[in-house]
Amino acid sequence: MTKPAAPTLRIALIDDHHMFLDGLREVIRSLDERYDCTCFASPREAVRRIEADNNFDLIFCDLVMEEMNGVAFLQALKARHVRTPVLILSGIDTMPPVETVLNLGARGFVSKSAPSLVLRKAIDTVLEGEIFLSDEMWSIIDTRPRAPAQGVSEPSAPAISDHLIGPRQLEVLELIAEGYSNKRISDVLNISENTVKTHIQFIFRQLGVSRRTACVNKARSLGLIN
Repeated sequence: MTKPAAPTLRIALIDDHHMFLDGLREVIRSLDERYDCTCFASPREAVRRIEADNNFDLIFCDLVMEEMNGVAFLQALKARHVRTPVLILSGIDTMPPVETVLNLGARGFVSKSAPSLVLRKAIDTVLEGEIFLSDEMWSIIDTRPRAPAQGVSEPSAPAISDHLIGPRQLEVLELIAEGYSNKRISDVLNISENTVKTHIQFIFRQLGVSRRTACVNKARSLGLIN
């Protein structure tokens, strides 16, 4: 019996540098024969096509473009209720606006200088419903002040996009609410304890809390969990 072919994954690539766009398409195609890439040198045209077709599985978009930058692109997709996961490509040397784009619905950043194995990991991570950031970006986010001062109530949470906390983070939230330890969460979800810690740190930051009890209460008040 012939084994059925794996489903094609449609990926939109958006960058106003044609040479980079062509190179990225070839690199992604080399990672998996299922990847079918469509290139857009115009982000405005990409928005029109994505809204009309609504059948892409993943979007890569450059952060810095003359016609429309990555932040404006995300805002345009959000206004049109496009739910396709987006990975932002960054070629800048300074720390990109990670939290800004995550709040607008992006599922992570990939450096333009990253090797192909990192690109593959980013694709797999996002298609599994998780957020992809480099270890350096996670470290910067994790070390930014977020704990409230002594005697001061928890800071109010930022506006929560319905894209921001993905399916995996919601699973972690639900298990935290059940009183599960990090070790037990890792066993239940079949992920490492370090991954559990990363999810929890990110959830805490997005909800503006520093403790599990406050995290659960805030999540319930926002309707993220029952």
